[in-house]
Amino acid sequence: MAKPWDVWKIIREIDLEAVRAEAERSFRVLVLGEVAGDAESLAGILSGGRKGDRHPWLVPAQAALHTPFNPLPDVAVLVSREADLPPLLGITAQELAAQRVPVVTIVVGSKSSTDGVVRPGEAARAAVGRPAADHLPAIAQALLSGTPPGLRLALGRQLPPVRDPLFTALIEETARANAVYSLGSGVAEIVPLLNLPLNLADIVVLTKNQVVMSYRIALAAGRRGTVKAVLGQTLSVIGSGFMLRQVARQLIGLVPVVGIAPKVAVAYAGTWAVGRAVAVWAGGGAEVTKASVKRYYAEALERGRRVADALTYAAKLGKVARKREH
Repeated sequence: MAKPWDVWKIIREIDLEAVRAEAERSFRVLVLGEVAGDAESLAGILSGGRKGDRHPWLVPAQAALHTPFNPLPDVAVLVSREADLPPLLGITAQELAAQRVPVVTIVVGSKSSTDGVVRPGEAARAAVGRPAADHLPAIAQALLSGTPPGLRLALGRQLPPVRDPLFTALIEETARANAVYSLGSGVAEIVPLLNLPLNLADIVVLTKNQVVMSYRIALAAGRRGTVKAVLGQTLSVIGSGFMLRQVARQLIGLVPVVGIAPKVAVAYAGTWAVGRAVAVWAGGGAEVTKASVKRYYAEALERGRRVADALTYAAKLGKVARKREH
């Protein structure tokens, strides 16, 4: 297994303070409803607290003609009881979109699947039944989907309901990035810290991606402390909790297989499983056990195979197209 100072050497090359600053930035989310109570209720739901315990950066208001936006919000959430926005909300949505404010619409009391289709000018939309609190995951996902990437970490850190979809997005993005990298580099063994012959350059790239992903998850979960303290806790989950030597035994059988697809699958699976372990620990403090490790890898490897098949097929099509062009 790699020595701890080797990992820290890689970490020192990453600007983790920038990641932390991104997570700790402030924001303003304007929550508008045709009925004032609707906006107040949704703001409370998104705050993840008890009734009336609203986060101060969520600003509920009743829609009015020419609603003043000073300062402009980072995101606007419109709460509507109808799929087609009533006049005041519709005018407000147009004014916000004209000022390049992302607009997320939540239709409450929806009875049709088409109510959730995004309309022009909207960044995202969710159609849910009543009560809205029973559909919190869909609402949180819509808010996350409509939020600019640079604001997502801060949103998750401050608003607990947003964390689960954010963890999923961070893990999937990083796992796919590592899979694409392995496809391009042809790396055979891509999971960091394994007691296997590895290409150092590939280890550095893939480890960096996993470390940044893990740190982002920890910050989004609300973990506090210095960079070294938070990252130290996170690495202990990846290192000891994940028991990477046992994982290696599962991967050794895949590596010698002819072709790039198994390598891509392992790249995706290793990253996805690490992300899941960190998310479970950071999100609720749950212990990472041998049983959970096996479960994460079984799930991840199956997903990885599908991703690998899709990426390698797309790569082959690209090669054929380039040959035809020449």
